[in-house]
Amino acid sequence: MTTHRFSVPDLARRLLAPLAALLGLVAGLSVFILPSPAPTTADPTAFSAERAMASINRLADEPHSVLRREAHDRARDDVIGMFADLGYTADVHSDPLFDLSNPRAKMTFDVLTAEQQAAVKDATADTIVVDVPGKSERTMALMAHYDSATVEADENGEQRTTDGTSHGAADDGYGVAAIVETLRALKAEGRQPENSLKIVITDGEEIGFVGARNEMRHHRADYENVDLILNLEARGMSGPAFMFETSPNNSAVAGYFLNHVTQPVTSSLFPSLYARMPNGTDMSIVIPEGFTVLNIAAIGEAGHYHHSTDAPQYVNHSTLQHYGDQVLDLTRAWAFDGQAPTLTADSDLHFFQLWRGMTVRYPEAVGTGLGCLAVVSALGFVALRARSLRWKRVLGSVRGLTWRAVFASAAAGLMQLGAIAAGWAPVSGLGPNPLLVWMFAVGALVGAGLTVRFVVRRWKEGLGQETTAAVLLLLAAACVPLMVLVPGTAYILVLATLALALTALVPRRVRPAVGALAAFVIVAIFAPMVLLIHEMLSLTAVWVTVFFAIVPVAPLALVLLQAASRRRAALPTAAGANSGSAAPAAATA
Repeated sequence: MTTHRFSVPDLARRLLAPLAALLGLVAGLSVFILPSPAPTTADPTAFSAERAMASINRLADEPHSVLRREAHDRARDDVIGMFADLGYTADVHSDPLFDLSNPRAKMTFDVLTAEQQAAVKDATADTIVVDVPGKSERTMALMAHYDSATVEADENGEQRTTDGTSHGAADDGYGVAAIVETLRALKAEGRQPENSLKIVITDGEEIGFVGARNEMRHHRADYENVDLILNLEARGMSGPAFMFETSPNNSAVAGYFLNHVTQPVTSSLFPSLYARMPNGTDMSIVIPEGFTVLNIAAIGEAGHYHHSTDAPQYVNHSTLQHYGDQVLDLTRAWAFDGQAPTLTADSDLHFFQLWRGMTVRYPEAVGTGLGCLAVVSALGFVALRARSLRWKRVLGSVRGLTWRAVFASAAAGLMQLGAIAAGWAPVSGLGPNPLLVWMFAVGALVGAGLTVRFVVRRWKEGLGQETTAAVLLLLAAACVPLMVLVPGTAYILVLATLALALTALVPRRVRPAVGALAAFVIVAIFAPMVLLIHEMLSLTAVWVTVFFAIVPVAPLALVLLQAASRRRAALPTAAGANSGSAAPAAATA
């Protein structure tokens, strides 16, 4: 029997990459550490979530959808009163709520009951506008909406138009309260802004962005001097208020946001992905008009979304503080900078958080270069090892990794479909679903476990090179379409591909250090993205988020194995390579 003795330096070398991976997990998840809510006694020029709660309690004391006309009108007057309390006179733009010449408006109107139609046929959408003049006419607009939901899930989980039971505490009380408290904090500074502000609280957002449509159709001239629109939304009650949408060619505006917000939670993945999703906000109307836009929303605890529990008692005060800190940071930077930059550009920015308060960013051209380098590095590894690789084993690894990820993802999807069929989960995804986190966790853990077991077994059987080649080929094949179709998302696979390829290619003496850096990067990048994408998509497509959670497991496992290995994975003999008889136990995928 052979006894292995490890020296302290050897043990440290073996532990370096796992410790870096653990540090990467801490760094990645640190993005979700939210600020403590500031009390009502906080500095008057600071944002206070506790002060902002007064606005939410006032607006969201009752459901106030556009179909509840008396409650809706009280909500409108409440918002007007909030600005009056600050010494501002609001203009109210009253335009048709249902313009039946608009196909979308007519479709929404036609699904209403006869009683509902009679109540709203001649009603108006009342958008509230407050102008805060500065020394310059250059203007930043802050937008939110004050109507609460009218589209909700019935007892079968299907979406339908109702009078609305949502109080709108988050959607969009968070937005309204953050704007009111920001305006109060700015006024407390006691100086005139260098640049102007325009506050726009729209109506009818929940029935097809009516207020925004009316602003662009009937009041477009009022926006000629608007350089930037910051919109505030919510699709949940908790978690970070993350910046998820920009206008196209966002390098200037995204850079401006990152320069002035002290604790952003965002990534270029989200604007790229969101632009291709069917979801919408008021910005779906504004962006096609050519405006420069930033859009922020919280999505945690999405079971409250458009539900009766979107009420003040469920408000997360730290989430509200995170909204406010970002809005105040950005608005103060704009309002008091007489040399505010032009926010138009002709390219996109690639960016992501590496840890709390630390954002990596680089131009689109650099992202393209990194993507090409990752693909070349992956293919370079395969080319350098081509003569020694057992290609049947490479293909076996491709099959084995693929079916395991597909199996776990499909199992999670079937769990979700089964829960819906049994009535344990809402069909539309709207409404509380305590099973959702378990569907995701079980699917992700099963997929990760199967993947790790497969990779480790292959490594022990002397098929480390073949498994590495398989993973690099899969990653490179995925990088190319992402770089072409949704380039802002590509970094997440590009950097994982580079990390694995470089770890495999560097000399063994420096592999522990390179592997540690690679493990840190993979985990720090993927950890927050996995959770945020789960919050975004699991309501109706948990299989997608489970699959995404499995993606980093194989490259991370291989990085850890290679960083800890004292020798190259066993190579086949010439006869074995030609005959395919080597490592017979590894033939099964």
